[in-house]
Amino acid sequence: MTETDRTTTTVSAPPDDDPFWDGSLHDRVKDWLQANDIPLRIPRRDITVAGPPGNRTIHYTAFVLGADGRILVDPDDNGEPLTEKRTTPCLIEPPAAVTQEAS
Repeated sequence: MTETDRTTTTVSAPPDDDPFWDGSLHDRVKDWLQANDIPLRIPRRDITVAGPPGNRTIHYTAFVLGADGRILVDPDDNGEPLTEKRTTPCLIEPPAAVTQEAS
């Protein structure tokens, strides 16, 4: 598949014990999130980039924050954080080292 053929890319969330969090790749992913106006304080979940080149959209999960900036608790999920699905335009492509092509 060529770069121009790609329509869906997944940035997989690393497992808790993955050394990703201590390496330079972590900084590259952090920079990528910020370049696309995605908050750094998001749940550890896969992120999907979909659409044709030049018109791609990032789909991710975000915490729902209260007026005071704190993460709200989901009353229907045993006190787990409340989250919501969000989308944003893909201004910068993700680092190649963390992407997987979706079929």
